[in-house]
Amino acid sequence: MKKVIQKLGFEKYITNRNGDVEFVVLPVSKYNEMVELIEDYGLGLAIKEAEGEKNYDKDEAIKYLENA
Repeated sequence: MKKVIQKLGFEKYITNRNGDVEFVVLPVSKYNEMVELIEDYGLGLAIKEAEGEKNYDKDEAIKYLENA
């Protein structure tokens, strides 16, 4: 079965002896962009999950966190 690798144009691949890709090397700027996108996605999921939950004022939130 032939493997299809989608290339972005700036990455480098490190393969094993069989020619299977084991690692991808990215420029630091592209890596940082990807990390930021993943973090933003996770934050979006957390916000969506929290919708409809009770809102706390500052004092209530501090008490809640101290007892958690």
